[in-house]
Amino acid sequence: MDMTSPQRKNKPKKIGFNGWPSWIGSGAIVWSALYGALHLYWLLGGPGYPFKDQPPGLFSAMVTYLPAQAGGAVFVVLCVLGIGAGLAMQRPWGTVVPRWMILAYAWGVAGALLLLVPDIGLIAFMAYAFLFKGQWSWQLSNQLLCMIGALLWIFAAMAYRRRVRHACEYCGRTENGTSVPLVRWGRWMTWIAALAPLPYAMSRFAWALNIPLGIDPQDLQHFSEANEAAHVIEWVFGTVCLGGGLLTLGLIRRWGEVFPRWFPFVGGKRVPISLAVIPATGVAIAVTAAGFVFTVSFFAATLRLMPVDDMVLRQLYGAVGPMLSWVPWGLALGLAAIAYYYRRRGPCNHCGKA
Repeated sequence: MDMTSPQRKNKPKKIGFNGWPSWIGSGAIVWSALYGALHLYWLLGGPGYPFKDQPPGLFSAMVTYLPAQAGGAVFVVLCVLGIGAGLAMQRPWGTVVPRWMILAYAWGVAGALLLLVPDIGLIAFMAYAFLFKGQWSWQLSNQLLCMIGALLWIFAAMAYRRRVRHACEYCGRTENGTSVPLVRWGRWMTWIAALAPLPYAMSRFAWALNIPLGIDPQDLQHFSEANEAAHVIEWVFGTVCLGGGLLTLGLIRRWGEVFPRWFPFVGGKRVPISLAVIPATGVAIAVTAAGFVFTVSFFAATLRLMPVDDMVLRQLYGAVGPMLSWVPWGLALGLAAIAYYYRRRGPCNHCGKA
């Protein structure tokens, strides 16, 4: 079976970011080979294993529940399978492998890299960066590396699925030119993403005003006395979430497509699609990953599935409860960004369809 689309036959492959379908599969293979080699090195006793080699605690990444040796072996096997899956996407012999199996691997490993590897460190770094206090570490570098691998596999799966459907690999349009259903839900997704951070923001504003919302008043007082900048931190964290929610509305507002005229230098010009989509996608990934850790930890602590200090357990609903909206927040923001992209994209430069 020839899985090459008519558009691909008629036009030469593009090189560069705009020509991503031509190299994304190879990128996923290279990532799998390099990351697999790293874990093989750690499996053989090399230093630098990026996950905590200790019993997992509250807000730990899910992968830390595996012992170091078992975790290394799992990643080596997954990366070897990834090399095979990536080659099957691009080689003629790949037609003997069921398509669903290749796609299941690509989507499954991407989900695992996004949800099971990160802890709350990345979102904490992004938050404390506004206070110029963010501290980078090798563990965060590894999490970022895994997120890059997840994105490579997501886009490789997209290109492969479009190719086997005989759609344009660059835009996904087919001959019948059906519209993307997600665009119709974009407004709802945007409003959900804009409102979801409000519980967290409101709790932080309350603490900044010495209102013990959801927590013990004495614990709030002790925290404020122990950290002189506690009130400033709460104001900043709450404001960042509230500001992010307001900016999210730009995905469905005119000012999210054309810069207001009072903007210096760019007033009245069209907002580049990437300027909205790339930051929104990055925040969506970080928020969803951290929200998953918060949610799992919240229920594990509530059900006493892990040892937790009594003081932490007392403050759990007030301190962690607002973060239970983070997974819906991240998912809605990601879908809203995708809907924004599909709504604003023009005719495809490769196949010419609109």
